[in-house]
Amino acid sequence: MRIRMIASIVAFALAVVLLPVGIIGYWAQRTVTDSERYIETVGPLSSDPAVQDALAVYLADRIEAQINPDQILDDIFGDLVEQRPQLALIKPILTGAIDSPINEVTLRIVQSEQFQGLWDIANRAAQQSLMAILEGRAGPVGLEDDEIVLDTTKLFEAIQQGLVDRGFSFAANIKIPETDQKIVLMQAPQLTQLDQIRTIYAITSPVLTYLLFAAIGLFVLSVALARRRPRTTALAGGAVVLIGLALVIGLHIGRSTFDNTLIGTPFGPASTVFYDQLFAFLINAGAVTLLLGVIIAVSGWWQSRSALVRELRGAHDTLNSRIASALPDGPVVAAAPWVLRQRRWLHIAIATVFILIVVVGNDLSVARTLLAALIALIALELVSILSMRATQEPIKEVVILTE
Repeated sequence: MRIRMIASIVAFALAVVLLPVGIIGYWAQRTVTDSERYIETVGPLSSDPAVQDALAVYLADRIEAQINPDQILDDIFGDLVEQRPQLALIKPILTGAIDSPINEVTLRIVQSEQFQGLWDIANRAAQQSLMAILEGRAGPVGLEDDEIVLDTTKLFEAIQQGLVDRGFSFAANIKIPETDQKIVLMQAPQLTQLDQIRTIYAITSPVLTYLLFAAIGLFVLSVALARRRPRTTALAGGAVVLIGLALVIGLHIGRSTFDNTLIGTPFGPASTVFYDQLFAFLINAGAVTLLLGVIIAVSGWWQSRSALVRELRGAHDTLNSRIASALPDGPVVAAAPWVLRQRRWLHIAIATVFILIVVVGNDLSVARTLLAALIALIALELVSILSMRATQEPIKEVVILTE
């Protein structure tokens, strides 16, 4: 008995440790390391107005910095401005006439259908390059000193061609400095120890997808081995609530940090949109984990022996008994004795289906969890009612079949 209790405690502790790691690992394995799912996640960002505006401003600013409209006009007018000061009045208008097409072409490109394809290609390259960093290979996203940077050369080339097509032939001669063609995605001083990160990734990558299910299995094992299962179930629910709360708080802090990092940059207005889209699964996972914790805790409390619970269960059983007595004879009632005999396994099957509905797939949401909980509750009530029906008066269909 003592060994069983120790095993239950160890399983519980391991589950608490593995659950948050499993949730994050499940997201990383199915979102970050999977190219197709990554594109499905970040692809819609290309049609978001905040992202389009941020990219257009960034790219236009870099091009305008190299064109220098004021210098172009000085070269054209030369000493005429000094000879005829009135020309200075139209210089801002002409400067705007140069800037306007650049802004227009840049915005038109990022709003075009072709940009969606370019966006997908760039993000696919970025995702593959991030994986290349972890695996020691090279790509468009690279590690320079303590920064992760994205090469935007292709975007600048598309904008230059758009300007040339509009009649601004000088755009073909624009040379964007290499430093301006790269966007710093992340300050990452911790990546100076890249070899350690690569080692950790190499070890954990094959099992990341399964850590979440391992944590769930350990919680189930802990309850199964416990001497007081209702209490252990309630404790497990409480632990899951705390993990969900920590995940929600951590993501909120992460969003604030991400937003603050991009304040004052062209990408500042789009930072929240990008963060929420990329981490949508984890944001939903935090809320779902909280909800699951509450459901598990309430389930453990419902099975406890407190006076209030015994009174509530008594009223519940009385109501179900009346419903069972009122059921008309038929095929469903005829199955009642079988349901009574298999009640334990039916409970396990219902719990398993509930977990699978909530966890399996990439569509983790509070609504889906509530729907799964409602389905499970209805199924449990049906099992309870049919089990009570089997303990009541003889069922005619069964008697007829045995004659």
